[in-house]
This record gives sequence, C-alpha cells and structure tokens, in this order.
Amino acid sequence: MSMLRLLIICIMVCELFTTKVHASRVQPQSDVPPFEVPYFEIGYKSVEQALKECELHNQRKIILPVKLPSVEFTHHIGRCNKDPNDMNDEFQIEYLNEKQSMNHYNIDVRPIEQKLNFAMNKRVQSYKLTDGSEARYFTTVTPKIRGGFNILVFEKNGWQYRLSVDTRIQDRVTQNTLLEIAQSIR
Repeated sequence: MSMLRLLIICIMVCELFTTKVHASRVQPQSDVPPFEVPYFEIGYKSVEQALKECELHNQRKIILPVKLPSVEFTHHIGRCNKDPNDMNDEFQIEYLNEKQSMNHYNIDVRPIEQKLNFAMNKRVQSYKLTDGSEARYFTTVTPKIRGGFNILVFEKNGWQYRLSVDTRIQDRVTQNTLLEIAQSIR
C-alpha cells in the first residue's frame, strides 16, 4: 500500500472519530402524504364545502345532528356524491382519528326519494323517535367478518340518515348514543 493511501485512510478514520455530531429534528420527506390526502384524492373536502355542494345539488337544506359520539376525532371530512341519474346521491361525513382507527364514525344522508331499504335485514331492531318516526338499528358484524359497523337508519325532513360507528367502540358508543344523536336533529 502506498504511503499516500495510508495517509488518506488515517485522515478519514481520525475525521470519523473526532467530528462532533449534532442531533437535529429530521424533517419528514415531502413525498409522504398527510393522513387526509388519500381522502381528498377520492373527493373528500371540508364538511362545510361538501355540505354546501350537496344542498345546492339537491336544492334543499340538510340539517345535521347537533350531538356527536363522545370519542376523540382528529379529522372530519365530507363528500358530496352526485349521481348523474339522481339515483345514488349522498352526503357523507367521516369522523376519524389518525392514531386510533377504531374511533370512526360516519353520517350519510340521502334524499328520501333515493333511500336505501334496510328492512330485509333480519337482525334489525326498530325504535320510535320522539317525533314519532321510526329508526332501525343493526350491525354489519357477522361470524365470518371481524369488525364492522353498528348502524342507525331513520328519516327526517325529507332525508334518510345513516349513522354508523365502528363496532370496536360499541361499549362507548351504544345504540342509545346513536338514538340520542338522531334525536338532536330538529
């Protein structure tokens, strides 16, 4: 080995062991999207924007529940699905928690003329709301599927509402909680 190579190697080794290392906060890479980006890519936006869009499309006001489940959400986003054939229009709100995926709650609102029929489900429980309307409660959990949603469906003000909550938090958001939320729509 030549003397020059040996000198270069010695300098590099000395530099390696004598250089001070300063810790600094690593900045996230710009190509890593934030939590909500995938939702925005499929048409979600702010709840307010989506609500205005759906009210304009359907030419009538959508009244939302005043109450929410008492679990922590980090995001709430909305989407207005506008079917060109006016057969499958729907306003959707997703309440999500970035760190606790089980904290997931949805509000879906459809024009009564385009309502979905849930009467076929054999596990449906019926309830009377204080205004006399009927609410149907059921779950999507089956023995073959782990997880799912507990769902309350009811009609008010010319709309069909569907409140859904992840079954993993059913001990904190019960069917009575969903009924109270439904009652908060005036």
